[in-house]
Amino acid sequence: MSQAPSTSFVQHLNFLARDASNESAALQAAVSLGLLNPLGATPVPLSELARRLGANVRGVRSVIEPLVALGFVTLEEGRGYSLPESTAAFLSDASFMSRLKENHDGWHAVALLPQAVRTGADVEGRDVLGWYRALFLEPQVSAPNARAEDFFDRSARNFARTQALVTAAELGLLERWVKGPGSLDALAEALGVPARSLEVLVKVLATMGIAQEVEGTWAFTEDAARMLDANSLPYFQRALPATMAYWEALGHLDEAVREQRFRLDLRDPQTARRIYQENASRISGIFASHLRLSRKAAELVRGMRSLAGARVLDVGTGSGVWGAAFGLADPSTHVTFLDSPHVLDAVRPHLAKLKLEARSRLWEGDCLSVDYGEAAYDVILLPQIIPALPSESLPGFFAKLARALRPGGVLLISGYLLTDRRDGPLDALYFALRRYVSNEGDVLSMPEFRALLNPVGLTSARGFDLPIQQVVVAHRGEHAWPEGAA
Repeated sequence: MSQAPSTSFVQHLNFLARDASNESAALQAAVSLGLLNPLGATPVPLSELARRLGANVRGVRSVIEPLVALGFVTLEEGRGYSLPESTAAFLSDASFMSRLKENHDGWHAVALLPQAVRTGADVEGRDVLGWYRALFLEPQVSAPNARAEDFFDRSARNFARTQALVTAAELGLLERWVKGPGSLDALAEALGVPARSLEVLVKVLATMGIAQEVEGTWAFTEDAARMLDANSLPYFQRALPATMAYWEALGHLDEAVREQRFRLDLRDPQTARRIYQENASRISGIFASHLRLSRKAAELVRGMRSLAGARVLDVGTGSGVWGAAFGLADPSTHVTFLDSPHVLDAVRPHLAKLKLEARSRLWEGDCLSVDYGEAAYDVILLPQIIPALPSESLPGFFAKLARALRPGGVLLISGYLLTDRRDGPLDALYFALRRYVSNEGDVLSMPEFRALLNPVGLTSARGFDLPIQQVVVAHRGEHAWPEGAA
């Protein structure tokens, strides 16, 4: 039996695929906005920081929260944000800051890397391959201190690492390495690209722990080979188009914060339709694995109340995986799947395959405008939709949902859950950053959820960790919590 890749490597590669560009965008925006300039040893409240910058409070918060989690900024409860001495030291180094800003100019250029590797030439007047050589493969200027070097690496290189991974997938290099090693010339011939440009890409991948050269041939490292085999590689590569959908918007994050101008505006119906349809299709491709995870949530609820004969509503269903999990939890449940017509088209095949059609209803509508009725459902599911909704709509939305719950009803909200101080976890903060830059809603903490749930009578609420996700479960106090599950 082959060994599993190390947990640290799996986390590293998933970070590069999903969150590294978000991290770089936050750090780069902090510099370009001058977000750190007003900060010193005395804490500055968020509202005052936004006022000094002439920027949007929500946008400033979306940028500064990851910096707190990374330790570059300090948050004092009730007082505001300040700078640790190590951050203040490199901010005052003019040479370092100049070098940092120069490398930030590469954001939009690195998106041309696939074309640069294919041609081996400059693209749109930019020497993209030379930029990668200088940043990854040539001797570097020393940073003022270790903290400064960490800031530089995260802001100037992480987004470029993501683009190298995207390029390797797009060119078919990762699939080629699943078959085995090859010399640089053989790989270049198989992919139809110049060997000299492919050499830059594979050497950058080597600095990322993905590739290695052994006796004149290039291949996956041991950890990469274990993680990216023939079965798992297609699953892994599905995350990359979603990352690229936000690329331009993240590259203009400072513009969104200062001017509230969004290059990817998901409040625009046509843009939202395209992105959400792509998301539903992408999730459908990994439906089986998500179904196994979603059934854990159904087991959690069933540990609190019976699902026999339950009427379940899946709001903003996406692929339908959450509603399907509850439909399979008991042969007498009935599930209503609510979403837009083009998204529900992706749900139908799954219901047919799982033989759930007879106990299912497809409801076409907008979750904020439909009438949910009164005491109509035993369980209402919100699968990762809260961050997609405007924050100002949430009080009324939760009031409608609470009214629609029967006595003994349960509301289950899946998705990311921030710490009470909104200073982590980092992947949740990066997800929240994406939501801001696409003009959507926000990721919430448990106190923020309770502030919305208590006024509508859902006074008992707790967060639970499930495999790769978190859920918030709320009810009116009728049920005991499962032991050891929180």
